[in-house]
Amino acid sequence: MDMVNSLELLDSEFEKFQTIIDSISKNSKKMIPDIVSLYFQATMVETLSKKLRQDIVESDQQTYLEKINKIQKYVDENFSKSLHPEILSQLINSIQESTDNLKLLEQNSEEKTKEIIENEAQLYKELRELMSTKQFVEQYESGIKND
Repeated sequence: MDMVNSLELLDSEFEKFQTIIDSISKNSKKMIPDIVSLYFQATMVETLSKKLRQDIVESDQQTYLEKINKIQKYVDENFSKSLHPEILSQLINSIQESTDNLKLLEQNSEEKTKEIIENEAQLYKELRELMSTKQFVEQYESGIKND
């Protein structure tokens, strides 16, 4: 793939990333599928920009470097340093809240009906999804620190 096509691909993925950020920033409660899409797109943009940066340095085509720097700055300022910590904090709080609710249910349930058991099962499922998503988000964070 030549440099122009690679930059077009980066532009396209960056536009998708901006759209997701805009939509997720407006929602106070971030939903797990939205979070996963956001982190997938962030990883895509960062990987493409790093690869292009490396190709530019090797081929000495500095004219494209400014565009890539702008994209990386946007990702850093609008996602890595702002939205990412907010999402991680929200996930941690949601996990704690779910854990507390499950503890309360266990303490307060003397005789479990089918409905109570189904409710608990749903709460455990939601807790597993939250914990899995938190782990996914933390993997992104460890990738940031390794760069």
